[in-house]
Amino acid sequence: MFLLKKMTVWCGICAAVLALNACASAVFPDFEDDGEIMVSEGGRIVRKIPKEGSSLRADTENAAYEEDDEDLNDSVEEIVAEEEVEAAKSTPVAVDEIGEEPMDEDEEQQEAEATPDVDALIGVQAVGPSVSYRLDTFYFDNGSAVLSGKYNASLRKIVREAKANNASVIVYGHSSSRTRNTDPASHKLANFKISLERAQSVAAALRRAGMPADKIVVEALSDSAPAYQEVMPEGERLNRRAEVYIAY
Repeated sequence: MFLLKKMTVWCGICAAVLALNACASAVFPDFEDDGEIMVSEGGRIVRKIPKEGSSLRADTENAAYEEDDEDLNDSVEEIVAEEEVEAAKSTPVAVDEIGEEPMDEDEEQQEAEATPDVDALIGVQAVGPSVSYRLDTFYFDNGSAVLSGKYNASLRKIVREAKANNASVIVYGHSSSRTRNTDPASHKLANFKISLERAQSVAAALRRAGMPADKIVVEALSDSAPAYQEVMPEGERLNRRAEVYIAY
């Protein structure tokens, strides 16, 4: 019995100590403004609520910035209004009211010469052949510009077609790139000379067949436009040629 009472006393003491520790460790709210804190009659801490219509301190501090913004908006509106008034005061100038200084005779003549005559340009057409194609090709022996007689029928056919179309003929002379062992300058000169002689030989044959001389054009192209590769003798033979084109 004595032990039971002793244990009861010790339990009460422990409970009291735990209650005191709990009160000591309790966290109470911190308030920024002591004027907003009040203690009720029972010892309870409460926070005062602002009255209706009152403003917080932050609104009071920002009032100066709001006033500056209002002043800035008012100044902008005044500037815009002034610009509108100044724009309204200006009056546009008509184009007819701007006068031009009269030009003297020399300036008028220069302007007339610089201005193209549109009426004179109407109906002008490009001058030149609208059709051009190759009629025939004539081949020559190595180092020769003599035209074979087997081409006489081809020459007469060219003349008939040219006269029927009131056309001109162009004779292009060609050569192969093969020559004797010589320097580059002599090589080019020899090929150009033989290509020119071949074109002239065909042109002379066309004149004998009845083609007017003023309707014949001769050009020498040397070995600049080969028709075949010259890896074999046959390619060289086919490049020794003269081509006849018609143009009208």
